[in-house]
Amino acid sequence: MDKLPSVSRIIGDIKILLYVVLIWFAVIIIVRLVKNRVLRGLRESHGEHVYQLIDKIITYSVYTVAIILTLNALGVNIASLIAALGLFSVAVGFAAQTSISNLISGIFLLIDAPFQIGDAVDIGGTTGIVLSIDLLSTKLRTFDNIFIRIPNETVLKSNIKNYAKFDIRRIEAIVGISYDDDVSKAKSVIMNFIKSSSIFLAEPEPMILVQELADSSVNLSVRVWVKRTDFLSAKDYLVQGIKEELDKNGITIPYPQIVVHQGK
Repeated sequence: MDKLPSVSRIIGDIKILLYVVLIWFAVIIIVRLVKNRVLRGLRESHGEHVYQLIDKIITYSVYTVAIILTLNALGVNIASLIAALGLFSVAVGFAAQTSISNLISGIFLLIDAPFQIGDAVDIGGTTGIVLSIDLLSTKLRTFDNIFIRIPNETVLKSNIKNYAKFDIRRIEAIVGISYDDDVSKAKSVIMNFIKSSSIFLAEPEPMILVQELADSSVNLSVRVWVKRTDFLSAKDYLVQGIKEELDKNGITIPYPQIVVHQGK
């Protein structure tokens, strides 16, 4: 007949269980306090991407300590386990080189902060909205709603264009007019349209320059500044408005022409 567990052993097991429960209760409290108090100011001062990265580092660190304390309470030899993990880490060290490189690159991205969560960016030719900047990778949602994950090492080595960094952006439209038309009149018509439209900024001042005497037309470069949030709609409005105003004033936007000389 099996012996029943002794009272002292039962009490000891209950103490261990209560100790483990206390550990994880403390972990939950600590993580919540860090997020609600310590990291709140970090989010406001340094942006969402810094907040998320520091949040993950602290959370993972606290959970790691909690796991070690739990194993120790359950009687696991931590020193032997760490030694075994050390040998294992040597075996997988070469395989983890890429992850370590991505982790270090993520830290540099955190320090340099070339973009934040929600920014529209171009990273090495990949364009989209930044969803998150994690420890190993940066995640984007493209404008046609495709999810893309880019390793942080690749991000750090790539040319980065941040379309949301500044509050205003410049729009340039190339407009070709006929050689028979008055260039000064065309400039005046276009400028009047720009100044009458509230979507275009008065400062920096809009500019209209003769860019090129092309084969079939005199090409004008029309440059205006708009608020970043109005960029897409303003670009369409500018091109359509110029076309309509030139038509109203009898200024021709010529078709490409090719003159062929036939010899005798």
